[in-house]
Amino acid sequence: MRTLPLADELFLIGHDEYSGKPRVSAAALDSGLAGAVLGELLLDGRLTVEDGRVRLRDPRPIGERVSDAALAEVFKQREPWPVRSWVEYLRREVRDMVGRRLVAGGLVRRQRSRGLVRTSVRFPARDPLTAASPRVRLRYLLDHAELVDLPTATLAALVASTRLEHVLAMESSRRVRDVIAELTQDLPAALAALANGVDAAVGAVTLTIRR
Repeated sequence: MRTLPLADELFLIGHDEYSGKPRVSAAALDSGLAGAVLGELLLDGRLTVEDGRVRLRDPRPIGERVSDAALAEVFKQREPWPVRSWVEYLRREVRDMVGRRLVAGGLVRRQRSRGLVRTSVRFPARDPLTAASPRVRLRYLLDHAELVDLPTATLAALVASTRLEHVLAMESSRRVRDVIAELTQDLPAALAALANGVDAAVGAVTLTIRR
């Protein structure tokens, strides 16, 4: 049973539960988390995506700090932005905000370590088994598509867009991507556009790093 917000589940899947380090590049994970926060608002009916642009449907606050902060940013804009632009804008602060939400929920600890050049922040789990549960659940459901609900399908799409397939440890990352593609082919247009926007943002980051 899903009990965590979409971004919290992606956060736990995207971090090693023991070291608290991201399992992909920080920029890629931040892009995925930004998409997941937008996904929470899409699933809740606060936002939609039309012609590739995020549009406000219901400006009423949800009563949760992370979601409401993103909703307020969308509300402030006079013109709708493309999904990718929102992902790239929101990713600057999103990992720390989602991390703090999980800290408040007692699932992870926030650790700061100071190096010679910069200070890094990690989020090791308080209980590794609990932190691993979104990954274990998603891995199981990839083989039981008939049990997958819309939030889980959205999570799977974001896992693929964030390049986290290897974390699911099936036969291969390619096999995971193929299974997720089949599982998510019937996503509503707005959620499919969200996953594509995250994929484009992550792809741009990957190209920049390789250069």
